[in-house]
Amino acid sequence: MAVKLHFSPRPNRAAEIRWRQWSPEAFEQAQREAKPVLLAISAVWCHWCHVMDETSYSDPGVIELINDRFVPIRVDNDQRPDINARYNLGGWPTTAILTSEGEILRGGTYLPPEAMRPFLQQVSDLYGDPANRLEFAKRIAEMKAKRADRAIAEGGALDPKTALNLKDEFSQAFDDDYGGFGTEPKFPHIDALHFLLDLWSRTPDGRAQTMVQMSLHAMAGRGMYDHVEGGFFRYSTTRDFSVPHFEKMLEDLGGLMLACARASALFGDSALGRVAVDVKRYLDEHLWSGERRGYGGSQDADEDYYGLDKDGRAKATAPYIDPTIYTSWNSEAARALILGGPLLAESGVDANAWVARGLDILDTLWEKLLVDGLMARYFDGEPHLRGLLADQVWSAWAALAAFSASGDVRWLARARELVDSTDALFDSGTGAYLDRLASAEAGRLGEPNTPLQENALMSRVLLGLGAFLGEPRYSERGRSVLERFSRSYESSGIFAAGYAAAVLDALEPPLEIKIVGPRDAGSTRALRDSARLLGAPPLRINTIDPSERERLASLDVTASDETVAYACRQNSCFARVTGPEELRRAVVR
Repeated sequence: MAVKLHFSPRPNRAAEIRWRQWSPEAFEQAQREAKPVLLAISAVWCHWCHVMDETSYSDPGVIELINDRFVPIRVDNDQRPDINARYNLGGWPTTAILTSEGEILRGGTYLPPEAMRPFLQQVSDLYGDPANRLEFAKRIAEMKAKRADRAIAEGGALDPKTALNLKDEFSQAFDDDYGGFGTEPKFPHIDALHFLLDLWSRTPDGRAQTMVQMSLHAMAGRGMYDHVEGGFFRYSTTRDFSVPHFEKMLEDLGGLMLACARASALFGDSALGRVAVDVKRYLDEHLWSGERRGYGGSQDADEDYYGLDKDGRAKATAPYIDPTIYTSWNSEAARALILGGPLLAESGVDANAWVARGLDILDTLWEKLLVDGLMARYFDGEPHLRGLLADQVWSAWAALAAFSASGDVRWLARARELVDSTDALFDSGTGAYLDRLASAEAGRLGEPNTPLQENALMSRVLLGLGAFLGEPRYSERGRSVLERFSRSYESSGIFAAGYAAAVLDALEPPLEIKIVGPRDAGSTRALRDSARLLGAPPLRINTIDPSERERLASLDVTASDETVAYACRQNSCFARVTGPEELRRAVVR
């Protein structure tokens, strides 16, 4: 029976293929019938996925070959990033031919019908020979053994030059003519931008500032930005950011909105502040779901629609918006709102409204997507796929931002409980967190995968949680995870930006602003709000109500008759103030 899936919005016959869901049963069928698996990884926003639906998957010969000789499985990249992480073959769509054990035989990305038909015929004939299948089985055993060896990486002490080394790598990759990193196609590299902002906020550096400002202005000022409805497109097909790939992704928009807000505050760049405000306008007007109280995942690519002016679009049908609430992307957007709004307050932004929207999103996630202590991946009327690492770490990271902004200990408790539950993903054998809960899933999903990016972010969460609670065990775990990757992160090149940012947190921790006073008192709010306005230096704002005796003791501070803020660096406090201006003078260079 056909599975309900999202196909191209234009006429196509792709649904005539008897697609299965990813499941052990599908692979058991492939084993029983001695057929290869055709794995199609698609996405609702993906232009070339739509083209493949309309061409190759609508070709009668292709449909017949797939239905007769393969077990076809179709996977949505956004819903199953764990599958995509193991099987993506260079982009979307991915067309992968697998054995019944889930090993890759052949594949690629988009295949037109004239190439698809002989490709399928050849693979089917090859796999149909029992001698070939026996040879495949031998190779599979060898490949599994090699992957198991690579999963155990030897770590070491953190390198204090990590951040500077990576900054030099970004500097070499930076396009001094057009901004951004590398050549075409040119992606925004959001982690890189935030790492450079983190670095600058500790030690102002002209090259880091140039790379961030020039890149953001290039993306916002040229074709990669929608100057009619707002929002960044996913990437540019050209080096100068003039010709975009037209999908818009919540995954990118939250991070870019916050990068613009941070750059505006750090560099006095009001133009980038206006871009951040415009991105929020797009999010609220187009991706926000009042019914589900969260942002939808994406808006489709449609070069004809985005080529129209405002009047033309008013008469046209807007590209499809995926209403699915994805946990990690909504967490990232919520954090961007919570942290970004206050940074723009001096330019007239209603910071409280930004923060309120962010907190509302996080409440949605905890109410609808928390299942038995762990976040599910997405919500389409009910939660699905519990326990992916990315969803846990982004939710906890956003909850810590919510605690800093509001002083509401409920967010600290939520972050702590989620981190404690995420211990179910920690693998003592590798010294890091797995990307998903162990299960009886088919193929490579049963093998350990410890992604650098998510582990680096978890380290930052652990370091922050340890500082807020005054409990070293969290900080020690965070540092040990970073040490696990200290000898392997370099192989990721510029994609290790998140790791370098985490190492900065470990070796040059944010200043701690410990505000001791009733959480809702005006004096407490005034001190907290003053700290929230600061783009630099990096801060952890820790509100401790006098009734929280355990945290007071753990953090080595005492309550008094008046609200007091302590400015501390690595457990050594260098200022004790009672007023917002005093606090600002104490921490701002």
